Amino acid sequence: MFNLSAWAAATKTNTTAGTQFKAALLCQAAPIDARDSGITTQLNKQKIAVKNLEKDGLINLEYRFTKPLQIANTSVSVVRYLGDSGSYFFAIAKGDMARFAKSINAKPVPAQLKETLSWGDINQYYQYTTDVTADNPYPDTILIGSDKTSKQGEFYFGCLRFDY
Repeated sequence: MFNLSAWAAATKTNTTAGTQFKAALLCQAAPIDARDSGITTQLNKQKIAVKNLEKDGLINLEYRFTKPLQIANTSVSVVRYLGDSGSYFFAIAKGDMARFAKSINAKPVPAQLKETLSWGDINQYYQYTTDVTADNPYPDTILIGSDKTSKQGEFYFGCLRFDY
């Protein structure tokens, strides 16, 4: 989990919040957990507004960027972090979903994985971050898709993590 000491270490190496969010969205780093007031304060200083939409311990955070992040031909102004049993740290992106999926070598979700690899109705493309093994049957997965509420040219992408 992302904590204040990790944030301090990242700022010492001049890693920007945008770089940290990008790494977390692409399953290369832990999600940024702003339920810690110290992290919220640091994000606010970088003009990233944080809302905790759940007060009962579940993860339901929203991050809004004053200046959109540019990640692999997309524009990201909002990132969400949802979790209970497993989690999905995801961006609401503007751009071409198929082009984005191709740029990170994601593949269409096959029919036999549609139920396993979904967060709501979001399950058009995926990329495992490591191989599926007996010890790790559900590796962290970049999940890409849209749902009925998505606007034209808008889609979701982020890191789906399983608890098992």
